[in-house]
Amino acid sequence: MNRMNLKKSSYLVFILIFGFLGTRCATHTHKEEVKTYPKDYVHSLKEIHLEKVINENRGLKVVEENATTVHDYYRGGVQEKEEGERLLKESRWGEARIHLEKSNRFLRVVLKYLPEDEAYRNIYGEQVVIFLPNLLIADNDLKLVTVYKNMKNDDKVVEAISNGKHHVAESLKSVKTEWAIQIKKGLEDESPKK
Repeated sequence: MNRMNLKKSSYLVFILIFGFLGTRCATHTHKEEVKTYPKDYVHSLKEIHLEKVINENRGLKVVEENATTVHDYYRGGVQEKEEGERLLKESRWGEARIHLEKSNRFLRVVLKYLPEDEAYRNIYGEQVVIFLPNLLIADNDLKLVTVYKNMKNDDKVVEAISNGKHHVAESLKSVKTEWAIQIKKGLEDESPKK
């Protein structure tokens, strides 16, 4: 019986190794097409917008305890943002706050490893996604300003504006988008007037 299990295991290992090598060879035969943009190029809202980011990250719900890769945390951040946005539209301030803040926690983990936004990031194989963790945090912070104002928490309003301005500036350093320009203006409009 032991010899039979050893033989089966050997075949399984052989198949896995052969399959892995076959996959590696197939991967290297593809020519990857990398888009490059001029330094001052501004991605339009038609090209990069929230709905597109949300659609790219739909699927199995990411739970913090099960997130293991940077992409898991990014997808989890986008999914929490989507839920927060939905609740915000329903004026459910407390619940929206929880999801938007959780989205920011997910995205801060991403920024520890990949601190720059990219218009298009190859995450594996031929899968490319809009990768804007800084911009998503800034957008969350702008939405949180509305939430905190409705919850009468002025200290949190000031904090969200400050954090949002920092993250939108970080986003614009690496990729320029009309979306970021809109968020920057929104945060400036929310800033206390001197």
